[in-house]
Amino acid sequence: MNTWLTPVLGLVGAFVGASLAPWLTAQLGWKRTRREAFNRAISAVRTAQATRHFANGVPAHYIGGDAATVEAYNQRLRERGVDRFVDAMHEATLALTSLEPFYKVTVNLDQWEITEVDADRILVELLRAR
Repeated sequence: MNTWLTPVLGLVGAFVGASLAPWLTAQLGWKRTRREAFNRAISAVRTAQATRHFANGVPAHYIGGDAATVEAYNQRLRERGVDRFVDAMHEATLALTSLEPFYKVTVNLDQWEITEVDADRILVELLRAR
């Protein structure tokens, strides 16, 4: 009896392990994908809020040159800052919509801008849900 018990238990263990492995792999993959989506969304919202505040009105002694050169530089700086902000808002909206299979974000994603108040609320909500 003992000579058959060890191989039979080994086969049962191998069968159970082989049956559970695909399910466990799928569960772990789903959790990893969910966690990565949350991390991307949190990072994107924080990045968008950081780009909201950009350099504006750099003093002339930093740039050098005459008043026209300084004004042209500051104008380009404002334009680049607004471009970065709009791009970051777009990326944040995309990252929040990619959470849809896992979590429903309570913000209107049809608008191009996420306000600072909404961003703070979203960050608290996402950190809690992650």
